[in-house]
Amino acid sequence: MTFALACVLSAPVADAATKRKSAAKKKRPSATKPVPAPEDTFTPPDDPGPTADAPVAPVAPVAKTPSTPAANSPVAKPAAAIAATKAATSAVALFGVARQSAASDQAAKLEDTLSRKLGAAGDVQFVDLAAAFPAPEPQGIPKGDALFDEGRSAYDNLDPDTAAVKFKAAADTYVQRPGDLRAEKLGEAFLFQGASQLLNGDVAGAKVSFTNALVAEPSLRPDAGQFGQDVQRVFAEAQKELEAQPLGSLVVTSQPAGARVLVRGRDVGATPLSGLKLAPGRYPVQVVLPGYAPSASYTEVKASASAEVKAKLAPAPGLSALRDAATKAGTEQAFSADAVPPEVGAIGERLNARYVVLAAAYQDKKGRLHGEVQAWDLRTKNRLRGVEVDFTKREGKYSADAAAEQVHTFLTGAALPKGRTSDEKESVSSSDSVLRKPWFWAAAAGVAAVTAGVVYVATTDRGPGFNPVNGLPGGISF
Repeated sequence: MTFALACVLSAPVADAATKRKSAAKKKRPSATKPVPAPEDTFTPPDDPGPTADAPVAPVAPVAKTPSTPAANSPVAKPAAAIAATKAATSAVALFGVARQSAASDQAAKLEDTLSRKLGAAGDVQFVDLAAAFPAPEPQGIPKGDALFDEGRSAYDNLDPDTAAVKFKAAADTYVQRPGDLRAEKLGEAFLFQGASQLLNGDVAGAKVSFTNALVAEPSLRPDAGQFGQDVQRVFAEAQKELEAQPLGSLVVTSQPAGARVLVRGRDVGATPLSGLKLAPGRYPVQVVLPGYAPSASYTEVKASASAEVKAKLAPAPGLSALRDAATKAGTEQAFSADAVPPEVGAIGERLNARYVVLAAAYQDKKGRLHGEVQAWDLRTKNRLRGVEVDFTKREGKYSADAAAEQVHTFLTGAALPKGRTSDEKESVSSSDSVLRKPWFWAAAAGVAAVTAGVVYVATTDRGPGFNPVNGLPGGISF
């Protein structure tokens, strides 16, 4: 809800105040009523789960794509997600899972290798997790906006003492909410704070405020039609002094990696991010990943020094449910069964994925770590199994790279003989060369039905989301 506060001018103006008329009026900003994003209520199928020490390993995500704000219904799929997922007819969801906690690191590495190799192939389509887990709209900072408006009333009534206090309080309130902060609004608060200090004769304080305004929003400039020559002159001096200082640098890492980094609300790259040069000052830094709660902090960058932000992202409820489902589907019993695990069908339904790939890592009784990969084509009920990984080998038959090649063949159909029709491809006989490989296509007994009550498609909070599921598309045509 947008509202505007009218500017109030005091009728009598003292002789001393007449000298201050260089500070002109400016229309007050409007505030927008926050619209909270609904939670994701994905519910995996009910069946016996694994032991408590079998978490899904966090892995490096693919870059997210812009998304549309969520719908208000807690069980409605966002319009952007509908449009994106309808086009993703061959999308792949890839999960790294650990059957025991001791195998978590290896599961993450195996997931990372598969996602990088398949992504680099160029013919694999990733599930769009940014559409599945759209970022919520910023909630705004109404308390800061109210303080700003109070400062404007005092400033317009030529009460610089009160105005300076209110603008400082507004800026402090904005800084406490870096995730909802609008850089231009913070810069404006500092600008008016400096103008108020200048009216009080505090030139040094005004220069500090103007510097803060430039750090908050570098494009900000005092309007010559609203601020006098004194403001213009001191602001220009602050800008010149800031530009003369050596730049600092910002380093941002996240767990999981691959998150987008926003500085002043602008995307500056993905984690791990290093070497971002910034003028000395304090900056709002956000780290967002689809399916994860965003991390937001206000970070100080010093001249000729490096500032570091380490963000440990917590999965949002929707992604946690997907991870739990992947863990259940990645057990030894599930991999040995002929039927498609019901959790695999639920994951495919939730993400509109044709292919679901599970990369499981586990520790045997002697403490040795192993890997096993299976993939399901939920459209044709074909299945890839028997892909084993020896983590001690970097090359060769049982390496993670070899596993990625086998998964790629399954997803794209590259190993099928040329010249086959689409019908012939769908019914591959045991005489085909692909079946003579250690990894092979296996027709599953059937895909477990996923009822409407099993999967709720909804939005969740930011970021940006996303790890253990990295979507990967397939170019195979049946």
